[in-house]
Amino acid sequence: MREPEWSVDRLKSEIEVLGTRGLPREEYFAELSPRLRRAIDNDASCWHTLDPQTRLLTSDEPREMIDRGIYGADDVTAAGELIVRSEYLAEDRNSFAELAARRVPVGILAQATRGRPERSARYRDLLEPSGIPHELRAAFVARGRVWGAVHIARRAESGAFTARDADVLAQVVPAITAGIRGSLRFDAARRASGAEAPGLVVLDAAGEVELITPPARPLLESLANEVLDLDRGELPAAVVALDSHVRAGGTTAEEGDVVTVPGRDGWVTLHASKPDPTGDRVAIVIEAAAGPRAATVRLEAHGATPREREVATLIARGLANPEIAETLVLSPHTVGDHVKSLFEKLGVSTRQELVARVFLDEYLPEVAQRTPLTSHGRFEVE
Repeated sequence: MREPEWSVDRLKSEIEVLGTRGLPREEYFAELSPRLRRAIDNDASCWHTLDPQTRLLTSDEPREMIDRGIYGADDVTAAGELIVRSEYLAEDRNSFAELAARRVPVGILAQATRGRPERSARYRDLLEPSGIPHELRAAFVARGRVWGAVHIARRAESGAFTARDADVLAQVVPAITAGIRGSLRFDAARRASGAEAPGLVVLDAAGEVELITPPARPLLESLANEVLDLDRGELPAAVVALDSHVRAGGTTAEEGDVVTVPGRDGWVTLHASKPDPTGDRVAIVIEAAAGPRAATVRLEAHGATPREREVATLIARGLANPEIAETLVLSPHTVGDHVKSLFEKLGVSTRQELVARVFLDEYLPEVAQRTPLTSHGRFEVE
């Protein structure tokens, strides 16, 4: 006998609590999928993380697609390649980049194609042959930056997704976004080394220092106007203030407890949450604030100017020329000239080819090798 569906409020509450646990992303998605199914009936889901800078896929988690019989272990890699092709090498409906640019980043393929899903290359090449013709998708966006995405599938016999399903998913997008960001932060903080390695500070119920990892020490010292004795529990004012804010409950799932403050060696970002929602301990991940991604070196090698590199990055994020013009405060005509110049320098003729030429050669090997991500959602290697 099927268990009763959860209300949207209960689902949001469950997801918010799950997000505070700081689980590795594979475990977070594994815990998230069955909870989501209690409110949105489906046969399986596949989760992804995306680079917030370029909106390109940085990882996938298709385990449920295998466990629930959609794909065999030998088939899932080929399916992933088809997903990448539909996202970046062809025009298709409800791409993750397109969804991320919407006010409500959720879409049903049947609705996007006006009841003719065969118009979608993804449907023709992947969904229909795999026996999952019904698709519901979402991108997880916070303040204009996309951190993840999900593909939710139904077999033909399970019936089509409805507007109600899309509405439920839209209501929990902020909570899931916060959970993905938290998972990336804590997963990166657990690793002792690597590029952009963040530190971790744990404060007990009384606000006293319980743990400071080695990478956190120089960052904490850079935030202080005076010499700190970290071993005696002295902390910068920004850390103390953020700790108090968390204990007072002054946050939302959408915004999270995140602040970026100036340090002696540059800006530092602090991310805080309670590892145990029912307890009084507070964990704070501390790291150097993210700078521009070094992926644009490849563009520079082709002779792209700084402005053209900015345009190329926005093209990778799925923005159209008018949106690029608005973002960079340029005229659409000027943006068109930059795009034309990029095509000539890179020897490509379409935006999809440009993205593939510049970005996918860098991303796809890391996705296949499951390279660890930094807490900014990007790969640990440059």
